[in-house]
Amino acid sequence: MGRAPQIAPLAAGLRSASFPAGLDAEGRADRRSAAFTRAVEQGFYEPWADGEVLNRAVPSFAADGQRLAGVYPEPGSVPPEIGFTEEHPVGTFIDYDKTLNAGSLLPARLITGVTVNPGYRRRGVLKHLMTDALARAVRDGMPMAALTASEGAIYGRFGFGVAVREASIRLDLAGARSTGAALRSAPIGRVLPADPTRLGPVIETIAAADHAVTRGSVERQDIVRELATGRMTSFNDTSWNRARRAAVHVREDGSIGGYVCYQHMGWETEPSTVRVVDLAAAEETSRLELWRFLTSLDVVDRVTMRTAPVEDPLYHALVDTRAYEVTAVRDMLWLRILDVPAALAARPWSGEGEFLLELQDGLGIIDGTYRVTVRSGAAEVTAHHDGGAARELPVLRTDAETLAALYLGDATLASMHAAGRVHVDAAADVPAVAALLDLADRPYCATHF
Repeated sequence: MGRAPQIAPLAAGLRSASFPAGLDAEGRADRRSAAFTRAVEQGFYEPWADGEVLNRAVPSFAADGQRLAGVYPEPGSVPPEIGFTEEHPVGTFIDYDKTLNAGSLLPARLITGVTVNPGYRRRGVLKHLMTDALARAVRDGMPMAALTASEGAIYGRFGFGVAVREASIRLDLAGARSTGAALRSAPIGRVLPADPTRLGPVIETIAAADHAVTRGSVERQDIVRELATGRMTSFNDTSWNRARRAAVHVREDGSIGGYVCYQHMGWETEPSTVRVVDLAAAEETSRLELWRFLTSLDVVDRVTMRTAPVEDPLYHALVDTRAYEVTAVRDMLWLRILDVPAALAARPWSGEGEFLLELQDGLGIIDGTYRVTVRSGAAEVTAHHDGGAARELPVLRTDAETLAALYLGDATLASMHAAGRVHVDAAADVPAVAALLDLADRPYCATHF
């Protein structure tokens, strides 16, 4: 287990408080949760959350067990006439527990809703909230923390590294409907249209099956079901999304293997475009059959998806790969390892061998040297104190951020060594350790939070 970091202090005139996302006696968002949620939306430039939105969203937050942590100005320090009183936090931070598929399912503390009011910057708000949250996670025995980031230069200093990336893709169908957008394989099973508003139980079952087989996947939060089914238009609009459509892949044995929720972008959009909102499958066959369905939709010339895998089997399944275009690649999931033995034991390994891992951690959580012994695709990791007893082993020196980036296999050891983020005593140590550490395929995560 890691060591709890020192909690950074707040500047004078600020205080912190935390509480669970809560409901009042009538099942509505309580006053504290409502004020907190409005502050989060303010920080992300989202529309103001009204009572109806709060009363739909906060119960979902409560179902996930979300803990709301805020930094507040001391009473009397805010002019009452400006409207934002001391009950509105000037810094927000949300965390809750789900699982990460690291090769096996690993408990993870998810972090979201991180904002700092621009009038209170450089006063230790983020550092206090983050170090407090990581200290609690360590004390709670959590091996991993995870987040998604709006900005890319914030979280490395806290030991988070980019562990999964995602791609935005588009399939251009016009003029290639019978050739370029066609799949090489023969159809298996059939794909049937479905009523998205009735698809909640299917989404829960298939999303759980997808999570169980997808390295890099994060267990979904409660509100995703409402958005996928069109029962909410967005986090800020509780009206039903009547443009939502859905389909399911029915296997040859009659069971459902996957689903897709999608939406036509409107006839004023040129070319005629369908956007994939949510797609999950228990195996790759169902995923490809859903794409076969999407590329055969009438009067649709383009299909887009914002959360596609960087390494996508769909590309190789097409007759003409030029129909498939990657329009962007971005960081998606950031990880922060809190317990090195538990985290490294949860991921797959290759080959057999041993090496020493020397870690630097600016927060002191996982500082130290570890002996990693790989046998039969699994690793045993122990703290190492006697350098003389293992001098013959390869030694890998890096930091907490880089180890997190290597953890799921999105980056290779050789690329991190070339970037100067990994150090070894001998050049031969890189391929020796890479043979154990690197993974054959890239991770994928479609769950934003």
